[in-house]
Amino acid sequence: WIAKYRFEMITRLSSAGSTSTKQDYSEGVDSMALTKQDIENIQIDYGIVYVNYGETDQKLLGPTRGGGEFVATATIRDIEYDGSKGKTKGMQVVDDITAQLNVTSLNASMDTLKMALPFAKYDDVTGKLSVGSDSVGVIPDEAYLKNITMFAKTVKGEYKKITLYNALSENGLTFAAAPKAEGTIALNVYAHWDATDDTKNLFEIEDVESIE
Repeated sequence: WIAKYRFEMITRLSSAGSTSTKQDYSEGVDSMALTKQDIENIQIDYGIVYVNYGETDQKLLGPTRGGGEFVATATIRDIEYDGSKGKTKGMQVVDDITAQLNVTSLNASMDTLKMALPFAKYDDVTGKLSVGSDSVGVIPDEAYLKNITMFAKTVKGEYKKITLYNALSENGLTFAAAPKAEGTIALNVYAHWDATDDTKNLFEIEDVESIE
C-alpha cells in the first residue's frame, strides 16, 4: 500500500509539472547577427608564400599543396609561492617564444631542397647539393632566409600578412617518388631571434590591402 501510494503521489506531481508554462530561454539572449566587419574578417582560401619577400631576391614558393600553417607558441612559467590558488595575474613569466610556418611544396628544384637542408653545401658550378663532414657544426648565417612571408586572403579581399624573420627549415628532408603521385617536400620553417640585435622582431602580423 505504501509503495502504491508513493507511486500515485509521484504520478500526480509529474502530471502537475507537465501543465506548467515552458520557460522561454530565448529571453534576454543577445542577438547572434554578424556585423559586416565580422564577415569581412573571415579568412578564406590557401596561403600564398614568398621567400625573402620585399628583398631583391624575393620569389614565390610554389606550387604548394594544402596552403600554409602559421604556429606561434610561448612557454609561460607560473611563479610558485606560498598561498597560491593557481594561475595568477602578474605572477607569470614568458620564458621563450617560437614561431613557425609549415608548408608543403611540389617544387623539387634545388632551391627548395636547399631550404629543406640548410646544412648542405651547394655548388653553383656543378649544380650539386652535398652533405659531408663539414656540414656538422654551427649553421652559417647565410643559410637563414631573410624572411618567409605568407599572405592569407579574407572575405574583404585584403590579406593577413605574416612575416617570420631569420627563417630556417629544421625538419630535414623526406622525398618520396611514388607511382601515380607527386613528390612533396614538407618545410617546417622557424623564425629565429638575432643574437646581435635583440631589438629585431621574431615575426609580424599585419593587414594589407594587396600583395605588392
